[in-house]
Amino acid sequence: MKKYIIKFSVPALLIVGLLFSYYLPGTGDTKFYVNHESQVLLDQSPIFEKFDVGIGSAKSMHSITTVVLDSGDLLAAWYAGTREGHTDVAIYSSVFNSADKQWSEPKSILNRYQVSDDLNRYIKKVGNPVLYRHPSGVTALFYVSVSMAGWATSQLNMSLSYDDGQTWHASKRLVLTPFLNISTLIKNDVITYEDGTIGITAYHELLGEFSHIVRVDLAGNVIDSYRMSHGDHTIQPSVMVYDDKTAVTMMRDSSHDVEKVQRAISLDAGVTWSEYKATKVDNPNSAVFAFVDEQNRSWMIFNDATRKTELTRNNLGLAVSFDQGQNWETKYYFENPEQLDTDKGRYAYPWVTKSGDDIHIFYTWNRELFKHIHVNHAWLETLL
Repeated sequence: MKKYIIKFSVPALLIVGLLFSYYLPGTGDTKFYVNHESQVLLDQSPIFEKFDVGIGSAKSMHSITTVVLDSGDLLAAWYAGTREGHTDVAIYSSVFNSADKQWSEPKSILNRYQVSDDLNRYIKKVGNPVLYRHPSGVTALFYVSVSMAGWATSQLNMSLSYDDGQTWHASKRLVLTPFLNISTLIKNDVITYEDGTIGITAYHELLGEFSHIVRVDLAGNVIDSYRMSHGDHTIQPSVMVYDDKTAVTMMRDSSHDVEKVQRAISLDAGVTWSEYKATKVDNPNSAVFAFVDEQNRSWMIFNDATRKTELTRNNLGLAVSFDQGQNWETKYYFENPEQLDTDKGRYAYPWVTKSGDDIHIFYTWNRELFKHIHVNHAWLETLL
């Protein structure tokens, strides 16, 4: 009898938890925070610079994330270890000095033992860090931890830094539901609301794969959760904000049949979303990153392949859209522009950080290091 109770009670709790997480209290009129202070210098010469990040942090590394500090320097974080999911995986950090254009020596800032102490629970592994810079100057680190099984049972945590990432306060587990509270993952950028609350672009992988926004405050209190997709196979949303109400999400397609980047639009600051639709951009179940330039044009970094291709991540393209992500034109390849089968590399998990005229592009390079490409808006103009 006991085994039957366990067999049926766990799925039941999970379903109740999912329902509960989508009926959290709202916050009234919702608007995105839009920064109107950035300046773009289109009369400047095009900039295209390359740097390597993360060398020496561990044998295998993945999922880089960055923010711009008030000094103009960049703070980066990623996870690295013997291999993905290994017990020795830790979250590492490095700082890019914008004056001498050098990355600092990587240092470990968080591991499973520290997280276990902070949360007072067993932690099997950590991964997928996402850095966020709040308008108040506080830096937040969101990341996932796993206590049992694989990534699909992840829990979402956050830690704060008040000194630009030099030190971090104890982690806090974000509670979306009192029932199990598992299978919330993150990968891409975080959005800010007008009232100072934060929209974590999250996704779910257990009993269905879908995307949603988890809205929290800086204290780590979960305020609301907005479902972005209502079917299977749409994960790792990348959100482009156009104004205080309009946003578009581009999502990774984890299916075996469609294999296209998925798109949905919100006209009420992410509270509700249109039915998602497949674009014409191929997607071999790999992450994308989309961003908006200062002319409100949309750009996306992606792997131009399908699962039918032998090497699904041996190229990395950049595409532009003039209609908020409905139609795309590939303009550049950061890796393997000829899409040759002789290139056995794996280039994945792109990330973009903007700062005025500067655009910093990052991606995993063969799990050995990260590529950092610095361009400006003048360089983007050369592609049009």
